[in-house]
Amino acid sequence: MEFKHKAEKPLLYSILLNGQIAVIEFVGGMFAGSLALVSDAMHNLGDFISLGISFVAARMMTWSGNSKKSYGYFRVEILAAFINSALLVLTVAYIIYEALARFSHPAQIDSRLMLIVAVFGFAANLLSVMLLRKHTESNLNIKSAFVHLTADTLESAAVIVTAIIISFFKFNSLDLIVSIVIGAVIMKSSWDLLLESTNILTEGSPKGIDLTEVGDFIRTFPGIKGVHHLHIWSLSSNFRALSAHIVIEDVLLSQSLSITGELEQQLALRFRIDHPTFQLESRPGRDCEEELIAQYKDGNRASRTSE
Repeated sequence: MEFKHKAEKPLLYSILLNGQIAVIEFVGGMFAGSLALVSDAMHNLGDFISLGISFVAARMMTWSGNSKKSYGYFRVEILAAFINSALLVLTVAYIIYEALARFSHPAQIDSRLMLIVAVFGFAANLLSVMLLRKHTESNLNIKSAFVHLTADTLESAAVIVTAIIISFFKFNSLDLIVSIVIGAVIMKSSWDLLLESTNILTEGSPKGIDLTEVGDFIRTFPGIKGVHHLHIWSLSSNFRALSAHIVIEDVLLSQSLSITGELEQQLALRFRIDHPTFQLESRPGRDCEEELIAQYKDGNRASRTSE
């Protein structure tokens, strides 16, 4: 594999370290009887999967489209994010349930093993953070990975403190409290990711986009008399598409291109819309509804086809 960005190698090393941490903490947590370690392992596993997905998807998104995948492979990232977040939500829900169930009979914890594993996790996470630190300003994906790994490092530090307290004071319930806190943090981020990926897969409007606001902007654009059948959706987390029927004066094609070309630039600047497609009309067509948002009706299409 040829690395095209100087930050890709540190990112790949960090991803591999995260995977090793997840395995070691999970096994160590099971042997030590520590749910806090298992929870931290699940967070590291989630980050390992999501960062790995981002890394692979970034490479796949450069693949050219073809007759079967005309948009290319942008949706790979979203499908993987959906599966990852759904699995994490279910796993964390079980960990929290198990922690609550154990409060009445806290298990014995091998605090020494717990401390050794937590220190290893902290050191590996810290190394990952240091690998990515100098690249955070050059790439948004790297910055996101850096934030995730910094949170993992802080969680590992919290598990270390927990292991020390349990070792000295035999306060085994603290392990359950910390596991619930870590689980709640993972649940929040995983649930948000699950909702966002579901919205993209169901062709919902991108987060932060107000369809009416975009429609009003297009209507007031110089040379445009109206807009309807407006749809905006995401192909991936960073690729937005738009389609709309645009009403303009009955002018030459060369004149209409100057209008749509400028509109494309402004939509990209104001709303980060990367792929707009316009159907130009001098007046709304016979089968067009003039509402800004018009639902597709298969029955109408069928009746028109039979005419």
